[in-house]
Parts: sequence; structure tokens; C-alpha cells
Amino acid sequence: MTRLIVRLHQDTDHSNTHDLNYALLDNAFVPKWTERYKFSQSRGDDISTRDQFYGLNEEWTAERTMALINQRVDQINQLVPGLIDRRMQDVHDQDTLNYLHSFFERYHGKIDSWLTDTWWQDKPKELRPIWSDLNNYIHRLEGYRSSSPKPRIKVCWYDTPKTKTFELDDYALFETGSRFGHMYSLYSDVGKDLKSLTYDHDDHHLDFVPPTYYSADFQLKFWTDTPDEIAKIQKDCSEFYDRNDNFFKSKGFEKDDPRLVTGSIPIAKLITDRSERQLLTDLKEYNRIQGVYLY
Repeated sequence: MTRLIVRLHQDTDHSNTHDLNYALLDNAFVPKWTERYKFSQSRGDDISTRDQFYGLNEEWTAERTMALINQRVDQINQLVPGLIDRRMQDVHDQDTLNYLHSFFERYHGKIDSWLTDTWWQDKPKELRPIWSDLNNYIHRLEGYRSSSPKPRIKVCWYDTPKTKTFELDDYALFETGSRFGHMYSLYSDVGKDLKSLTYDHDDHHLDFVPPTYYSADFQLKFWTDTPDEIAKIQKDCSEFYDRNDNFFKSKGFEKDDPRLVTGSIPIAKLITDRSERQLLTDLKEYNRIQGVYLY
């Protein structure tokens, strides 16, 4: 199995499909990702959210995303009265986004712990998808900090248990920047990594959580970072560590720790004869993920 198809469709016409064809890369992490994909398929797990398109079509706006965040906050408070006491008033209010994300971290718990945590035992079953939606919308709204989100598609299987962890050698495969048409691993932990802490100005976070667990989840990226952009990210993250070195060292992370990565691992590369401009134009027609097929 060396190829992958990500099939897209329109929400109004499931027969109108578009296949993105990928070739798996030759690195030590790819077999691990492949095993997780097969594991997820063997369980019959479904793709959890099929509309995780960012910066590719006109379906999403910052205002719509903010309204959905407030809707989910209201729904949570209806099910757990008085739990959250802030709502979004401005799409650029990063502090409130950080505050809301801290609630997600606190009550979701680490990775799959919310499946057994006693806090959840007497809560209505509809609370869990609402909680996941809140987290998704928070991250979606953060994408508008620089005018519009960078074009990408996320694919997640939330029901698949996250039990596999990165080995130390895997961290050397992380790339700070993104390459157009590449498929990358997705942050699967609950918390914030070094890059998120650097740019979120977050006074509410509960802890620093480097990429630790991995799963079948992935993201497709449709932009390329320049060498200058990559260098700036690395510089900003390095300076953030220096300003907060006591915090990181108290958690057991010296500056040369290999887990202090600022990116993700490339898994596959798009196979296409279309230009980047033409591909982005074509993708505007689609807004749902129909399926993922490894062959």
C-alpha cells in the first residue's frame, strides 16, 4: 500500500466528487501512520467531522465561526448550568478563545480520559460532541488572526483510541514549515505545543503538551512557507522558550529536548499535473470529506 485517495464531495450533491491522490513518502513514521489508519478502519470508526475545510471555500467566515462558538457555549451551559461565564464578543478576542480552550482542556482531560472520567459519568451523551465542536470552532477562529486561514483540510477519527506515542527518533522528522500538496501528521494531544503557546499569548493554559500521541488523523496543506517564514517561526519559538525557561525546565524540558518541535511530520505528497492556482480553484467547489482510501 503506497497510495492514498482523499475523496471530497459537495454537501448538496454527494455524487459530485473530487479525488485527491497522494503517494506515501519514504520515512520511518509512514508505516506507523499506516498501521493506525488500518486500526481505525478495522474498528469501523467513522470520520468525525467532514467539514474541516479551512481557507478553501466561502462556507466559513470569522463571524459565522464566532456565532457557533457562542451557540456551543450556550448549549453547554444548558446541560451544565453556569459552567462557562464568558462568550465571544469580537472575532479577534484571543484571550477569550484561550479562556474557552482552557475549559475544553480541563474537562476533556488528557487524550481519551474523558471516556472514563467520573465528571462525565452523569452528563448527557450529547455534551461530548458539543464539547468537541467548541474546540474545533476555537481553532477555526484562530485561523482568522492573519486575515484568512491558510488553505488546508483536516481529517479526524475521534472515536479511535489514541494509544501510540512518538519515539524519540520520530521528532527528527517534524518539519516547521509546510509544503503545498503535502499531507502531514496532526497534533492529537489535549493542550498546547510550543508553537501554539508562542503565538496564542495564553495566560489560561493548563500545561505545555508537546506532540506525544499520534493517530490516523492528518491534515492536507495547500500552501508553502518561505525560508524566511520558517526562520521567523523558529526564532519566535526559541525566544518564547528563553523568556519562560523556568516554566519549561520545571516540566522537564531543557531547550535541546527533541520534543520541542514546531511543526508536523510529512506523510504523503499530492500527485497532480495541475498548477497550484488551478487546484485551489477546483477545490472551491467542494466542502465535505466523503472518504479516505489506502491502496
